[in-house]
Amino acid sequence: MTTDELRAQLEQLFPPFSASYAGSLFRSKDGCFTPHGLCAEFSRFYRAHVADFGLVEKVELFRLVESIVASDPHDSNPLANAVCTCFLENIADTEAGEISRPLMGPSSRAYFDPWHVRPSG
Repeated sequence: MTTDELRAQLEQLFPPFSASYAGSLFRSKDGCFTPHGLCAEFSRFYRAHVADFGLVEKVELFRLVESIVASDPHDSNPLANAVCTCFLENIADTEAGEISRPLMGPSSRAYFDPWHVRPSG
C-alpha cells in the first residue's frame, strides 16, 4: 500500500479528515504527505474526533492498521513504521488510545501496549 492509498482509505472512512489537513505542516509544498506526515496528521485528527466516530468506522480503521502493521514484522516498510510510530504511539497515552485498544489486532496491540499509559482523570 502506498501513502496515497492509505490517505484515500482514511478519507473514505472519515470524510472530514480531508478538510482537516488543508493547512497541515506535514504536507510538502506539492501537497503530498510522507508516510510519517500522513500518520502524524491523522493521529491529531483521530484524537480530536474519536468520540464523533461510530464503532463501524473504528473497527474498519483498526482492521486497516492491523493489516499494515502485521505485513511488516521486520520493520522494513516506511508506511508500516509510520503507522506504528506516528499513529499508534501518538494515541497511546490518550483517551483515544484507551477507547481504541480493544479494537486492535494482535500485531498492532503488541506494538501499542508498551507505549500505552492509561490516561488519568
